[in-house]
Amino acid sequence: MTVALTARLLVLGKAADDLADAETVVRKAIASGAALDRFRRIIEGQGGDPRVVDDYSRLPHVAHRHLVAAPRAGFVTRLDAELVGRASVALGAGRDRVEDPVDPAVGLIVRARQGDAVTAGDPILELHYRDRARLDAALALASAAIAVGEAPPPQRRLILDEVR
Repeated sequence: MTVALTARLLVLGKAADDLADAETVVRKAIASGAALDRFRRIIEGQGGDPRVVDDYSRLPHVAHRHLVAAPRAGFVTRLDAELVGRASVALGAGRDRVEDPVDPAVGLIVRARQGDAVTAGDPILELHYRDRARLDAALALASAAIAVGEAPPPQRRLILDEVR
């Protein structure tokens, strides 16, 4: 997705003639490390510590984690992105209102994607939390975001359509 979106931006910005050329440029930037170096500069430009790119332990973190596991064996048939995002906000990683603080140490990690085969108890989401009350609110949303079925869901195209 990132390659496809970046390629489109390069064409729109007239930095590449067409999508094929743009995708080649993007993939070369990733392979050479130039994209990662640019990311470091963006972090630094926004007042962050660019060393986090090479040393994740420099990122803020919390001691508390909770796994949302597959309730049964099968395939992840739904992973509702909106509910996952709302669960992250409930943990404090985002804002419901502009004046709400953001805690950069909390949030969640997606451990299984839609279509993945899972067994009962396999982790699907890993919630990082500071406050138990916030975890409880996030768990309701995170649990509702997940469905496990007997058959894999139909494959969908990564990009459904373009607005022109």
